[in-house]
Amino acid sequence: MLQQNILDQLKQFIDTVSNGHSNPQLLTKPSLIKVALGFLDELPATRDIVFDYFGILAEIGVQLYISPEMMDQKTGLPISQMKQEGNSHQQMRAEEYESFNMVKTSLQNLIWKGPPAWSPLIANWSLELVAKLSDKYTQRRMTIPASCNYWLECSAMHGLLTLINSCFRKLSNTEAETCVETMLSAFHRYPMTFDWIVARLGGCFPYKIIMQILQCGIKRFVDDYRCHLDSEAGILDYMTSCHEQQLRAAFCEMLKDGLAPKKPLDVAIVPFLLITTNYSDAILQSLVNVFIDIYTDDMCDAIVQKAPLWLSNKMFSDMQPSLNNAVLRLNQHGAKLLLMVAKLAEKYVWCQEFLDTSMQELEQWVLNMRTFPLLGDLASEKTKYMLWKSCLSTNLLEQQTAVRLLLVVSSQHPHIYYQTISQLLRKSYAQNPNTIGALMRLLGGQSGVLNFPNIAQGFKMVLEDITLQEQVNNRLPVEPGTPTEAYNTFYNLNLLTKMHKKNQFPHTKPQLLTQSLNECLPKIIQILDCTIQKLLLRMDKLAAELSAEKFKKQQANNNNRETVQDLYNGSGPVKRPKLEAGEVAKTEETPDAARMRLAHLIVELLNNIEAGTRCTVLRTPLVLKLAVLSVKYFFVGLSETTVIRRAAAAHRAYALLQRQCSARKIARTVCLRELVESALFYHGHLLGQLEEYELDELKIPEHELLIVQNLHTSSGSNSNRSVLHSGVIGRGLRPVLPINNRSCDAEKQALYLKALNACCMDMEKPNNVEGYSLVSLTLVELVSTDVMYNGLPFPDEEFTRVTMERDMQIRRAFITSPVLWAVLGLIATHRPALCYSSVLLRALCATCLHHWRGKNVNKFQPTSANDELMLCTKKLLQLLAVSQLIPPPLSNLHTIIEHFEAPEIAVLLRECIWNYLKDHVPSPALFHVDNNGLHWRNTSQVKVLPQYVDTLRHLMQKKLSKLGPHYHQMFIMSDLHISSTAPAIAEPTAVIPKSSIEVVELE
Repeated sequence: MLQQNILDQLKQFIDTVSNGHSNPQLLTKPSLIKVALGFLDELPATRDIVFDYFGILAEIGVQLYISPEMMDQKTGLPISQMKQEGNSHQQMRAEEYESFNMVKTSLQNLIWKGPPAWSPLIANWSLELVAKLSDKYTQRRMTIPASCNYWLECSAMHGLLTLINSCFRKLSNTEAETCVETMLSAFHRYPMTFDWIVARLGGCFPYKIIMQILQCGIKRFVDDYRCHLDSEAGILDYMTSCHEQQLRAAFCEMLKDGLAPKKPLDVAIVPFLLITTNYSDAILQSLVNVFIDIYTDDMCDAIVQKAPLWLSNKMFSDMQPSLNNAVLRLNQHGAKLLLMVAKLAEKYVWCQEFLDTSMQELEQWVLNMRTFPLLGDLASEKTKYMLWKSCLSTNLLEQQTAVRLLLVVSSQHPHIYYQTISQLLRKSYAQNPNTIGALMRLLGGQSGVLNFPNIAQGFKMVLEDITLQEQVNNRLPVEPGTPTEAYNTFYNLNLLTKMHKKNQFPHTKPQLLTQSLNECLPKIIQILDCTIQKLLLRMDKLAAELSAEKFKKQQANNNNRETVQDLYNGSGPVKRPKLEAGEVAKTEETPDAARMRLAHLIVELLNNIEAGTRCTVLRTPLVLKLAVLSVKYFFVGLSETTVIRRAAAAHRAYALLQRQCSARKIARTVCLRELVESALFYHGHLLGQLEEYELDELKIPEHELLIVQNLHTSSGSNSNRSVLHSGVIGRGLRPVLPINNRSCDAEKQALYLKALNACCMDMEKPNNVEGYSLVSLTLVELVSTDVMYNGLPFPDEEFTRVTMERDMQIRRAFITSPVLWAVLGLIATHRPALCYSSVLLRALCATCLHHWRGKNVNKFQPTSANDELMLCTKKLLQLLAVSQLIPPPLSNLHTIIEHFEAPEIAVLLRECIWNYLKDHVPSPALFHVDNNGLHWRNTSQVKVLPQYVDTLRHLMQKKLSKLGPHYHQMFIMSDLHISSTAPAIAEPTAVIPKSSIEVVELE
């Protein structure tokens, strides 16, 4: 039997609650709350009345929360958060507002410490109470996040949600299912005001809640396709932030059912999900993520088959514009989705329409300078690499879609544009030539966009990377035969410039590509410099090794008393008797061949962009560097293995040299000097230069050097003589190579002369000989070792004893470098340029004269026509004849000189040639300029004085049996011609005095 005081308390409690609706202060007294909490333990039958009382307390707290008198006028905060700042009335009401906290604390103790039966009871009561209070006191429609923020500020509502959350953690599976049904039932009854509660409490059962919400939404959608799904979409959107994995799992299961429908409702799944995405970007992103994960090629066929069923829904059939806009709202996988659609566009028309509409809207947003989430996805590193890969696709729609997306993001992120140009230029398009269209479209830029990035920065970026790669050896493993990134880059640039010249590049502005590449000219020249230097080092190394091998074997042959000719006629042990650049190149096919191809491409690009023209502003150091590299490339090209390759490389060098030399005089000076100097001192082996041993090859210790030994010798009659020119005592003979069979390669010689001619030619002044005169002066400077006696006049013969040593060195230069004869021949055809090389002609004539004079020829063994001295004499006479420095009949002397004996040749050289040139100084003053600008000396109408030709006349008369036809032509016919045309006049001598030996001196 219950105690009497408990019954009295119950009666008093009922009376107080029944009469206290008009007096909230009476109901919120702590003593009354404690009595009610005691009834839960002592009188379980009264729990309905007690929970009703707790509901009244919660409602009082909600009423006070939304009451205007409990709001601060300045901050708008509820008075519960500002107890200390409020007035006395507000502080008194604040205690009523916080009264439900005592109930919440006691009920939580029951949940965690009491019997398990309390949890479902308190949970159901709290859900019903929260639903009623939310529906009753919601004053306006708010979003779910706003509703959560608003109601969770209320102490009573926050306490109820806390109780529900605690109960959910203690429920069993069956009890949880019941509570979920209760919550969803309340959601059906109050869909506009209960959605925030479902979203807030859905974290306890995320997957179950999401699936139930989706099922409820599908049912509503099927019943009325015009219904609004704001609540369902709001709940899903709110749960996306914390339970995205569960949302994706639910979407995945729903999509599988929708693409393979088994129930009538499954047909509406896909339209429902797509319509839901219009309410929330987060839902759209989650749905796209799931679709990307589960997509297969077979799924596309299923979509096509089920599309008519989906289009039966009127609302879904009108959704295409909103679906096009959906791509712009994606933060992830937007670009990937567009590329997937692009791959299917060739097969399905609806994919192409969707793609076109989406891309047009995307580009329109960019033109309007509006921001959208897809830009973030396009700017990500993962998407950037994916788009670069798609740019190389053989599918043209996919390729162009990727390029358009890159152009869109480049308008906001210029560095991506530069990186894309750099990446696409490095790729090889040999297997799929159509893929270079992506690069062409990219260089065209985005039309209509202000301040779009310039392509020059992209070129500079890729050239900077290639410079680093060429300067630092790449240690990464590469398959043999794989083209390098540098090769691909310059190959693509050449292809683009050629197309641009042919007007096959409609996407770019005129001259934009050429101007941009000219801005990058310093980088291009730097790469060419690095490439050429490596090729030259390798070429010189191989040449030195082969030369050392030859000298070593020749020295062994000399020590074994074998003839020198055995080394060249095949009887010797040498396998490669002649130094050929082609053989040098054959030994290395992988790195050097690739580097050679790269050099060809770079020079071809320089020609395509017309680098070095007058319209291009270049700094002087860059002009000089380009000129030097052009000459070095020419000599590198001469080391190619085949005639066709050498000719192609030479023609590239001609175009580059001619353009520079025509534009700038300083470039011409440098090019000509480098051509001559390299042929004489650095790369003469390419032009048949005779190799000479070096000191190190003889391996002579320093204390055994001749200059050191001479310091210890006593003066005497033999003090100035030495036999060590033949070799070193104890080390054998000097390894001298023969010169008889050493002749300049005709093909390479022709290429070299064309290079000189390209530098000297002036297109505006075709008959200008300034360049050839510069070559002549350069030869004097490099070949003549003395700065004295370099004037134009020929001195007396006795004076040659003073310059004999210098003359012998000049003669030796012509022996070791046969190309000098060809260069002088080129100069001789452009009169009067050869006059400036008078010192060289004088040295050759003096040495030949002395050698013929001292030559002791056996009368039974006449001088061979191929003798070096005879060849030198004939070439000298030919040069004098071609350059018109000697008149007829002396100009025909080279054709008959081989029929004379050595003493006769010496007399002819002294009496006819030397004396004539002494009296008629080889000077430009001898020539006059005709109407065409050509320099000419009309010697056919001038009679040569007898002292210059009588010696030749008398010697030829002694040999009329052999030289009769020549005598008739040289003397009889010439005299008849002169007498028939004009009276014979003596040719005037040069105005330059004989005593003036140093007329021209080189600084």
